[in-house]
Amino acid sequence: MKSEITVGLLVSGIADNYPVSVCRGAMKAAKENGVKLAIFPGKYLDRDLTEMKEIMYEYQYNTLFSYAMGKRLDAVLIIADSIGCYATSGRIRELVEQYCQIPCVLIGSKLEGYVSVNYDNYSGISEAMNYLIHDLGIRNIGMIGGPEDNTDARERKNVFKRVLAENELPFEGRCYVEGSLSRYTKEIFNELIEKYPEMQAVFCVNDETAIGLYDVMKARRMMPGKDVMVFGFDNILSSPKMKPPLSSVWAEPSRLAENALQIALRMIAGEQVDEQVLPTKFIKRDSLGTDRKKHEHRCDRRVNRQRIDKYFDDIFYRYIKEETNNNIADIKAGYVELMHKVIDVYESGQSDIDQKNEIMRMLDGLLGNNMMDYADMENLLTHIELLYQAFRKKEGNQWRELEDTFTAVYRKAVMAVEQRLGKISADKEDDQYAMKLFVRDIMQFEKGTDQSYAVLLEHLEWFDIKNAYIYTFKKPIMHLEHERLDIPENLYLKAVLRDGAVESVLGAAQKIKTDDIFRSSMKGKDSNALVVLPLFSNEMVYGILVSDMTEKLFENGEFLVNQMGAAIKMLELLKSNAEIQRQLEESLITLKENNIELDTISKSDALTGILNRRGFQLSGEELLQRNKDLGVRTMVAYVDMNNLKIVNDRYGHDEGDFSIKLISEMLTEAVAGIGLAGRVGGDEFALAVSVSPDDEERAFVEKIYGRFQKYNEGSEKPYNITVSVGTCIVEADDALTLKEAMTLADGKLYAEKQNRVKSVAK
Repeated sequence: MKSEITVGLLVSGIADNYPVSVCRGAMKAAKENGVKLAIFPGKYLDRDLTEMKEIMYEYQYNTLFSYAMGKRLDAVLIIADSIGCYATSGRIRELVEQYCQIPCVLIGSKLEGYVSVNYDNYSGISEAMNYLIHDLGIRNIGMIGGPEDNTDARERKNVFKRVLAENELPFEGRCYVEGSLSRYTKEIFNELIEKYPEMQAVFCVNDETAIGLYDVMKARRMMPGKDVMVFGFDNILSSPKMKPPLSSVWAEPSRLAENALQIALRMIAGEQVDEQVLPTKFIKRDSLGTDRKKHEHRCDRRVNRQRIDKYFDDIFYRYIKEETNNNIADIKAGYVELMHKVIDVYESGQSDIDQKNEIMRMLDGLLGNNMMDYADMENLLTHIELLYQAFRKKEGNQWRELEDTFTAVYRKAVMAVEQRLGKISADKEDDQYAMKLFVRDIMQFEKGTDQSYAVLLEHLEWFDIKNAYIYTFKKPIMHLEHERLDIPENLYLKAVLRDGAVESVLGAAQKIKTDDIFRSSMKGKDSNALVVLPLFSNEMVYGILVSDMTEKLFENGEFLVNQMGAAIKMLELLKSNAEIQRQLEESLITLKENNIELDTISKSDALTGILNRRGFQLSGEELLQRNKDLGVRTMVAYVDMNNLKIVNDRYGHDEGDFSIKLISEMLTEAVAGIGLAGRVGGDEFALAVSVSPDDEERAFVEKIYGRFQKYNEGSEKPYNITVSVGTCIVEADDALTLKEAMTLADGKLYAEKQNRVKSVAK
């Protein structure tokens, strides 16, 4: 597959379990097929946020879907029913039809006229319900469903009714309530419990719903798995960690995404494709009761070599299809070897110290391969218990000798889990500290200039991001809820992070066609997946951040969006303030220009007596043009005082004024006879000097630095006065204006400041 193919993935955020799993599957498939993936994490379409002040501006995330339109991508994958779980079927179709110009594959959704990849809802739900009915003798089963417009919710309700009918059980209105596919509709969960008091078990349309039901049951002093049996759907990573562990129908969303991307690539190639249905599997845990006697006939109590693969699949079912995962391959090889050794002992009826030591060595090897990161702990411990019971019932004298071995095995397994939980806790503490540093560092800018955008990309290593791009609108756009946001034809690239190195983008190079941003952002990069994140603060939208998609962004992506939005809002405020100040200065200049007697004053800086911005621009343009006419080179320099704010805060504003005056004097001396100097801002100065063909920029800069070093060495002031200098050479035949040359010199000044010593006190 050609590397220039870029596939888009539209999901309902990157924080919830379902879309995260979909993203991981699509990223894996994109990497294996050598194509690029662009992820657009919107939110829930048409969700009413009126009473949710803390997330009332989440609707801005849905502006991302507009960037995937047109022909910016080669194909698009959409988890339409998840995005539209609060919307009508008409609105969901309206969303999908916006991408009719390119191949489109739906994930976990069905819509007439579109290809889709879905679960086989019947097999897993039927297996779970028949276990309840036939193995546990339960007759009263309720269901918490989802919106009728949601494909899976509708199908799972129909399967629920079908299995009841197959077992000659009635479907009563009081045994069913419609939820929202989330944990937050607790009033619905209470309604089911109150109107169906004889309910013995409940099927939740997904595990997110089951999490909310657990909370309601515990608030009512009801115990899942004892008072009412509970099972869900999706088998999310948190399901086995719930108390009690949640039984669920395993339907891996990552597989849906992998197959959907394969279908999209076939569609791009012009092939005919059909929808796909993937199998599901019932995973039993303690939320359906802890009494194992009632289902012992379902488990092979004998230790059997022919069932080793099945044992492995039951424990590591999430990862058995990851053929390219070296860890899984090593774990399986170690597991098979260990089981054969255990069966040797079982069949021989004898054991010795060497065999015990070998078994423990093999177990240590598995634990050292991070086995616990991949195992379903409920199934693993059940497996150990079954082995324990099998050995215990076998005739012979070896049991007492092996009992200590089983105790040690169980202890090692539990200790490995404890160590893993400890590492997770330590990692969270590290993340919290890194988060504090990030919040502090991302605001380390003083001016609302284009160079300041680079600061926002300098601290993304915590997110494992090596490549990122800040694109902004020409002007911020006010976007209210339910309004359409028309994406402009062009965006402006302000700063770039490439392979860990940050650079500002200046001048005409900023303007980028919106149609090109995804392909250009990924061109030549090792990373095959990027994510598009909105840059906004409340109603104001500033643009987008395009970056590598990393694992840390799944947990912290929304935090990054919030901080980036706040930082850019601050930049915009600084920029507006500077513009107001500039307008005030221009107004003052206009007033002064009306009086010829004030002409000289209008060109001079009141504090230092040297040229002000207007005076420098007028005199500098004259010098530049004169040099061009004479065939002489001109060096334009932008000079910035380091740490003026610290001097003001620590030593007083009088000392700050002294520093500004001293800099003015020293720069004036430096250009005497060859050019001119001006104060163009609070702590900013500019120079324009005539230079010969042999003169070097660096030598001039170092000469200025030397003047300040010499002064500081002989000064009795308790602080150092230093500057940073950026330069630009204008050749005689260059078309550059003075203003353009100053912008380029300012760009070099930004890089120069990164290398200057920031210490003020001597």
